[in-house]
Amino acid sequence: QIFVEVADDEMSAKVTVVPPQNEKEHFVVIDDVREALRRKGVVFGVDETKMTELSAKLARMASDKNLMEPVETEVAYGTQVKDGEDGRIEYLYKTQTPEETQAAQAPEEKEDGSIDYRAAHHIDNIAKGTLLARKIPSTKGISGMTVTGRATEAKDGKEIEVIAGKGVAVSPTNKDEWVADTDGQVIVKDNKISVMALYEVAGDVNMSTGNIDFVGTVVVRGDVKDGFKVYAGEDLIINGVVEAAELKANGKLTVGGGVSGNDRAKIVCGGDANMKYVRNAQVEVGGDLTSAQAIMHCKVTVGRKVTVAGKKGVIVGGQVIAGQEIMAASIGSNFATPTEIIVGEAVGLRDELQKIEVELKAAVDNLEKTKKGLVFLKDQQTKLGGNLPADKKELLTKLTRAQFKLMADVKNFNEKRQELEKKDQEGAEERKRHAKVMCLGVIHTGVKITINKATRQISEELKYCTLTESDGEIRVGPFKG
Repeated sequence: QIFVEVADDEMSAKVTVVPPQNEKEHFVVIDDVREALRRKGVVFGVDETKMTELSAKLARMASDKNLMEPVETEVAYGTQVKDGEDGRIEYLYKTQTPEETQAAQAPEEKEDGSIDYRAAHHIDNIAKGTLLARKIPSTKGISGMTVTGRATEAKDGKEIEVIAGKGVAVSPTNKDEWVADTDGQVIVKDNKISVMALYEVAGDVNMSTGNIDFVGTVVVRGDVKDGFKVYAGEDLIINGVVEAAELKANGKLTVGGGVSGNDRAKIVCGGDANMKYVRNAQVEVGGDLTSAQAIMHCKVTVGRKVTVAGKKGVIVGGQVIAGQEIMAASIGSNFATPTEIIVGEAVGLRDELQKIEVELKAAVDNLEKTKKGLVFLKDQQTKLGGNLPADKKELLTKLTRAQFKLMADVKNFNEKRQELEKKDQEGAEERKRHAKVMCLGVIHTGVKITINKATRQISEELKYCTLTESDGEIRVGPFKG
């Protein structure tokens, strides 16, 4: 009447109770079930809740002679073995999931339906102090037990070793966390975390790389192709040629192969720049600009010195502005190519002043128009006995508010202009003392030279000379290297 079935893996036991076939047979009670389990070797994991439910069913079977269906239920369960989890590294610096990164790197469709295949690929740029990773320790395994009392051993998780590489330090608040010790790109290899302040492109910057935007130093072993952008938070080193591209470096810039810009290249450098040659480009350099061969048909603005260092180094065409000094072997050409040379100006202030002047003029013009509008509306108000139409009243209110705002703008622009002019005057003496143009060879006709706001149009060739300003005039003297 009682059948006990133990599962093959001994992780459960099932009881089946068959009702008596005649009145002489004994009705099973729960103690009979317990004895049957014991005889079958079930000594662990008996579920007392299940046993209570089974006892109630057996009682109903005994009281109702018509209940002839067998009762079947699982009453014992083993404990599953649980192996420990291996230690792992949780990377915290990633701002995007792999899916988001992949989506961000997909070519973006513009409003006109075109695709920007040059869009920058994702680089994990991080700042010093950023929390990079946390070690999640391994866990101990939990052993199991079968219903027959046989223990099953669990395996403990394996511990993981994390190596702090270059640019990475252990967190001062948690020995299982690592932080960036410098700005740069995170590199993870074989559980070694490093922060490299350098991003290297093995070949060209082209469709395969996309645009580059990196917080540290960027090294490009090849060329920068037409239409691409390379931004470096520190230095930028390019071994090859730069085509009609856009470069920006907060530190130093080196272009080993030169720049052929096709009038569309834009180069901005916060420190010193060294380029083999520059053609048809817009260049802004905060420090010194050195070229081995030529600056041709460019607009160049340099904070301190421009030097075209080669024996045949030439500046021809366009405009070259330097805060202190310009030196070249040749300036202009035999064809009297228009070439403008300017030294002795505070380069950054010059552009800011021009911008302020434009904004100030626009604000003054708008203020005058607003005042005229107010005068007209007030005249109308007087003529109508103070009863302006609703739309005119609203316009009067708007113009009054606009007048006050424009007055404040004009005041602010004037103050900003005065600050810039004062700053310009403070550095004027030093610039005047250093300002000069030096030529190892010929300054050709067609060249216009401005030194400390004194201007001279070259009408006859000058050779092996140094040009300076004195008493508002440009003086020509022998070359002084």
